[in-house]
Amino acid sequence: MNDKLIVVEGYVATEKDKTNLRKDPWSFALDQRAFGPRRLVVAFANRRGRFLSLAHSRRTVPFEAALAACIEHSGQGARAAVAFCDERVKEGPPPPELAARFASARSIAGSYGIHLVDWIACDDQLFRSTRFALEPDSTWWDVP
Repeated sequence: MNDKLIVVEGYVATEKDKTNLRKDPWSFALDQRAFGPRRLVVAFANRRGRFLSLAHSRRTVPFEAALAACIEHSGQGARAAVAFCDERVKEGPPPPELAARFASARSIAGSYGIHLVDWIACDDQLFRSTRFALEPDSTWWDVP
């Protein structure tokens, strides 16, 4: 997918951290730009949503190519993840390639035993949940 070096930085939650990714993913979307422009930020959690760790790297082409590097750096042992990618978001219906991109990203995460709950695209003005765009009537947190 990507034959260039992907530099990843990460953080690990402490026992005192009570963040629940299942209940509050939007705060991550709002804070995504704190890591800089054109970044992929991946938050990892246990099955119930307890935040475990976070990884971030430069956005790659394709965007989901950095996902494996983020998982290898900070996602080991997690059961769930939500990706936040600084990318252009347009109002209106989702782009036609969105379903294929999400399937690819889910496959990458799944190869590590992690369920990718959502891929949230974020820019200066808007953010879009891929899950809600593709499956508006589904239960968002669908970790088996």
